[in-house]
Amino acid sequence: MPPPPPPEDDVPPPAPLPGSPGASPPPPPPEETSAQNSDIVPPPPPSLPPPPPPDQPYDEEDVQDAAYWTRLASSSSTASTSKLPTHTPAKKTHALYLDTINRHLLDFDFEKLCSISLSNLNVYACLVCGKYFQGRGRSSYAYLHSIDEAHHVFMHLGNGQAYILPDNYAVPEENQAGLADVRYLLNPTFTRRTIEEVDAGPAFDLAGEQYWPGFVGLNNIAGNDYVNVVVQAISHVPEVRDYFLLQQEEGQSELVRRFGALVRKMWNPRAFKAQVSPHEFLQQVAIVSGNRFRLGQQADPVEFLGWLLNRLHLDLTGGRGKRKRGEGESVISRCFQGVVQVESQALAQPEEGAASASSVAAEGERMLTSGQTDDRGHARFDPALSITKRDTPFFLLAMDLPPPPPVLGSTDNEIVPQITISQILAKYDGRSFHPTRTALTRYALRRLPPFLIIHYRRFTKNSLGQEERNPTLVNFPIKGLDVTKYAPLLPTPGSDKRLPEMYDLVANVVYDAVPGTVRQDASWKCQVHTNNSREKWFAIQDLLVEEVNRQMIFLGESYLQIWQKRAV
Repeated sequence: MPPPPPPEDDVPPPAPLPGSPGASPPPPPPEETSAQNSDIVPPPPPSLPPPPPPDQPYDEEDVQDAAYWTRLASSSSTASTSKLPTHTPAKKTHALYLDTINRHLLDFDFEKLCSISLSNLNVYACLVCGKYFQGRGRSSYAYLHSIDEAHHVFMHLGNGQAYILPDNYAVPEENQAGLADVRYLLNPTFTRRTIEEVDAGPAFDLAGEQYWPGFVGLNNIAGNDYVNVVVQAISHVPEVRDYFLLQQEEGQSELVRRFGALVRKMWNPRAFKAQVSPHEFLQQVAIVSGNRFRLGQQADPVEFLGWLLNRLHLDLTGGRGKRKRGEGESVISRCFQGVVQVESQALAQPEEGAASASSVAAEGERMLTSGQTDDRGHARFDPALSITKRDTPFFLLAMDLPPPPPVLGSTDNEIVPQITISQILAKYDGRSFHPTRTALTRYALRRLPPFLIIHYRRFTKNSLGQEERNPTLVNFPIKGLDVTKYAPLLPTPGSDKRLPEMYDLVANVVYDAVPGTVRQDASWKCQVHTNNSREKWFAIQDLLVEEVNRQMIFLGESYLQIWQKRAV
């Protein structure tokens, strides 16, 4: 350290005259300086704490104290800026730290917890190594990390403000442009115009690889592939997607906020990599569902989809969603809610010793009365018995598959049963009767939603309680599914004709497993398409995204489908 300046009353000895013995050669003429810099006096460096006396033990705690590291950092910082003019803030030199940001290591998808304290309060991300640390004060984990690892750029994960540590100042306004892409990665934002641009064409990630926003892989963290396909399907419903891309999160539940954040990251046109982790969303799902759906435990996509739609609907309506038209509406009910009319008539309890119906009925089942069959033995409602009628709102429409043949064929030439989607939809034509264990039922669609979700029941249990899988393939068109004959009779002036009810496929979730087994090597895959003139279909299975031929879509075992109604 430089010695202290001499006291004012000490007069230095006179300098030798030029040319006299001991005189030094004359110094070169000074360089021209502006008047602005002529009176610059560099500030003295701050003093460091003195070393402990020899007879005093070395106090390790004093050395690790945050104040010690602050003074040490300030000393090195001042030394590097002591030649700057006094009117120039030294902190501007630290804008050079922005070139230490390693964008390849940044990932804001995981839960915002400090990597040491596991706290979610006041968490910062180190933009050099990507780790999360709490706080930025002199005794915080982020502050100590900046000293130990010489990592200086940190970003608050709540508001996106960047700071330089250990100096502890915000990045100057003139340097904010260098962090715009990182801040957008943390919290992508959209407008109507940017949404149209997202649909226009592909984007490029940090490595220069092309990808389509919205058609990105989702990490399978621990058996959450059933969640991934549901999120992929729902996020490709245009109205739902646009709602969450433009969503204002104030006053919303944590589940709604995290689902919206996941959708925005999936559709981010400026992503650093073409994949997203649903970790934050999955953590909240486990909390809200009471661990009904949690990491490390497989579940059924239909069960999760039904729970998610109802939960989002209730949260978006503040718990006022009564599933009735116009009462507590949300984007979920506006898109997916339809109404089916259910008519039912109770079956008769078989008498003891009856052989006709009871001999073939399973335990607990009832039998048709004499008035509930016609001359040909077809089921019908008995006019002498009461009929209950009710309108039931629905988000998902369940479809029954016919039982597969007992023998599918030889191993060399296996025959796979097939059925058309029109044959399945006939269940809701308002004319077909379907006996259950206790009642004879008839279904009729009274209102079709803008987006129709269909579930094919592939998994059932036999009389022994063993799970069985139905491999029947469903043949369906990609465009122009005609549901007119299953829709209600709409009032048309001067005509009794039904208005056309045409649907186009939005998403198709398929199940794949070893033939002849139920769950062996099972996997879920979601097939979705782009919304532009050059329509492309992609199959997304966790992180795997590949383009597929639209003519091959129906060859998989469809389990869930979302159809969009055409505008009249």
